[in-house]
Amino acid sequence: MPPAQLCQRCNQPIQLDPSLSEITPAQYSLIVSSLPPASASTSSSPSTSLDLKHKLSDLPPYTREAAKIWRDANDPPLSGDSSIQTGLRSVAESFILLSDSALQPTSSKLPGKSLPPHDLDLSTQLHQILSSNTPVSHPLCTECTALLTAEFQRMAEELSKERDAYIRFEQAIRKNKELLETAESSRKTVKTRHVGGLAKYDVEGTEEEWDALIKKKEELELEEERLKLLLESTEKELEVALEEERLVELEAKMVEQEENDFLSSHSALSIHLAQLASTLNTANTSLLLSRSLLAHLESTNVYNDAFHIGHVPLLPLASSSITVGTINGLRLGGRPVVEWDEINAAWGLAALCLHRIAEKVGCVFETYKIVPLGSYSRVEELPPSKSTYELYASSDMTPARLLQNRRFNHAMVAFLECLRQLLEFGKKHGKQWAQANIDICKDKISNHSIRLPGISSMPLGLPSMAIMGLAGNGSNHPNPNGSNGKSQSGSSTGDSTAEEGWTRACRTVLGVLKRVLIMESETDRGSISEQS
Repeated sequence: MPPAQLCQRCNQPIQLDPSLSEITPAQYSLIVSSLPPASASTSSSPSTSLDLKHKLSDLPPYTREAAKIWRDANDPPLSGDSSIQTGLRSVAESFILLSDSALQPTSSKLPGKSLPPHDLDLSTQLHQILSSNTPVSHPLCTECTALLTAEFQRMAEELSKERDAYIRFEQAIRKNKELLETAESSRKTVKTRHVGGLAKYDVEGTEEEWDALIKKKEELELEEERLKLLLESTEKELEVALEEERLVELEAKMVEQEENDFLSSHSALSIHLAQLASTLNTANTSLLLSRSLLAHLESTNVYNDAFHIGHVPLLPLASSSITVGTINGLRLGGRPVVEWDEINAAWGLAALCLHRIAEKVGCVFETYKIVPLGSYSRVEELPPSKSTYELYASSDMTPARLLQNRRFNHAMVAFLECLRQLLEFGKKHGKQWAQANIDICKDKISNHSIRLPGISSMPLGLPSMAIMGLAGNGSNHPNPNGSNGKSQSGSSTGDSTAEEGWTRACRTVLGVLKRVLIMESETDRGSISEQS
């Protein structure tokens, strides 16, 4: 793709004609050879009778080699006659047509002033040559060419008028000179007549004619003096006009310089504006990405991602099975189907969730302190009491583990009390998540006891079959009193109902925590939207 061309007069981009933009080296050489040299335009008397050697040396560089061969072949003898010289002169003054192959000699035989390198644009080189040989810079657009043509035509007309004025002035001078010569001869004749009468070649006339001529001469002398004064005043006016013209030309140069400075500053400002536009687009893109990220972060519920609370069926294959609450996929409740390791981990996540919510809303528990430690979380009483209740249980049948399991019920009741204090705090501060009718009274939530059956009432020496998950195993053995295990069957049914109540209580606790998380996240999102 050729480089962009600009009009050297109006600085507007132009598109060259294909015949000029796709010029061949042969066409380029032909055009360059037809141009007159720069010194030829300023020469006052160009030579018209150059000798043969001088004309051959003035040929273009790429034709000198062929011209030298032609000159050696047609070199006249030293004692040749004038007819041979005349024949050579006529041949030297004629045109020599060469093919394209002759116009493009090899690089090893070309002199230093041969064709321009192939990596340069021939049209650009041609424009540079035209600009150096003419007073007009090239290339020019169509409009500027038309204006320049009209300007040259106007200048030609002015030069033609000036030439005609000079011709008329010259004729007037010659006529005036003839009149002056005639008057001078008449004056000499008059002097001769006054001195010694009429000379041999004097023109005779009457006294009245001579007086009229003398009077006319005096009038002409007065007119001459007047015209001289007028000429002097006109010359002074001409000097003033020339000075004004010089000042106008100087002002025109200053205006042209200001125009060039303006174009340079305009180009610099255009480049700077393009850079600023690019920076603005980059900033807008960054702002758009930041807003998209902000919207994504605002729509993200961090607590919901950290504490994913839901519920699943306790027995997936059973049609009428109860559901058990889950937190992060860990089931809370559902004994004896769910192992204690999973329940303890779920209680640890529930304790962490309640602890984080209380810190976020600024709630301080009055009687208990929750210590979330994963599967080994605990609830501590505040001073003056220093009791500690483990929020985890085990199926271990050692006496120490049985005492710990009794404290597990106290830990769950204390957890429920902390949840009640959180809801009371929300009601005092107008929190929407505290408006739900959740009935928490001591160890019950929504009429479901949080205490695990079979722990608090069992004797210290004998572990409960229900808490150990072994009630089903003992129901198949006969009673020593002969009752065939009917009493044990009734006890197993009661424990199963209590287990379901405990599972529902745990699920309700998780439901309250989920509601608090969702409502508090919506409140935070609304406050962020108002600030933005």
